[in-house]
Amino acid sequence: MDGTMYGLSGLQLWGLMVTVAGLGGLVIYFGLGTWLYRRYYINRRDEATEWKIQHKRWQPDNKHRWGIRVAAGNMLIGGLISGSFAFYVINGGYSALYFDTETYGVVWTIVSTVLMFLAMEAMAYYTHRMLHGKWIFRYVHRWHHRCVATTPYNTVTMHPAEFIILQTVTFLPIFVLPVHYVVFMALLVYVLVFNILDHSGIKMSHWLPWHSTSHFHDDHHVYFHCNFGQNLAFFDKFHGTHRRENRRYGENVYGGKGAPVDAADRKLPDFVEY
Repeated sequence: MDGTMYGLSGLQLWGLMVTVAGLGGLVIYFGLGTWLYRRYYINRRDEATEWKIQHKRWQPDNKHRWGIRVAAGNMLIGGLISGSFAFYVINGGYSALYFDTETYGVVWTIVSTVLMFLAMEAMAYYTHRMLHGKWIFRYVHRWHHRCVATTPYNTVTMHPAEFIILQTVTFLPIFVLPVHYVVFMALLVYVLVFNILDHSGIKMSHWLPWHSTSHFHDDHHVYFHCNFGQNLAFFDKFHGTHRRENRRYGENVYGGKGAPVDAADRKLPDFVEY
C-alpha cells in the first residue's frame, strides 16, 4: 500500500483510526456506564438493599470523580493503541487476522471465535494474577483496588501502565491464532461491555451460562487477592484462587488462595466509606 487510502495521507488515516477507536470506546464505556449509574445509583439510591451488592458502601464524591478522570484517560490511551494497531494491519503489518470467511471457512470462523475468547480469558487471568504480586500490586494494581465498592465507571480506573499491559496481552493471541477481524472486534466490545457490568456493583446474573455473575468480580474488590477471572470462573476454580468461605482474605494476604480462618473472622467490616 502506498500510504494513502480514500484520499487520505498515511498520517491522516492514522489520525482517523485513532479518533474512531477512541470515540467508540468512550461512547460504549460512558454510554452504558452512565445509563447504569443513573438507573441505579441516582434513581434507586434509596432502594440500595434491593440492587446493590455492597449496599452499605458508597464511594466518596472525590474518589468517584477521580475514578472517572482516570478511566477517561485510559480509554483515550486504548483508542490510541487500537487505532494504531488497525492502521498497522491495514498497511500490511503482520497478524493472524483474516478478512474473508472463505479464507478458512465458516466452521473455522465459529471455532476460532471460541478459541480466541478462551485465549483472551487466559491472558486476562494470568496477567491479572501477576498484577497481584506484592510489588506490582503495591505500586501499580493498587490504583484499581482503591475502588472497593465499584461503580460502572471503575472498569478501567487503573494505573495507565496496567491498562497498557492489559491492552497488550489482549492483542497477543491475534498474532498466533487466525481469526476473522470482525470476530476480534466483536470480542473486544463483548469484553468491555461485560467488564462494565461486572464492575457495576449491581446484582446481576448474566444470561450467558458460561459467564460468572457480577458478584464474582465484586468479591475480588472486597477480598483483594482472589477471583482473578475476567468473564469465567473456570481458571480460578482450576487453580484454587476462587473465594472460599473457609479461607481468610485481605489486602496483605497474597497468593490468591487465602489463609486459614476461623468462622468468627469471616464477617465483613461494617462501614460506609473506604
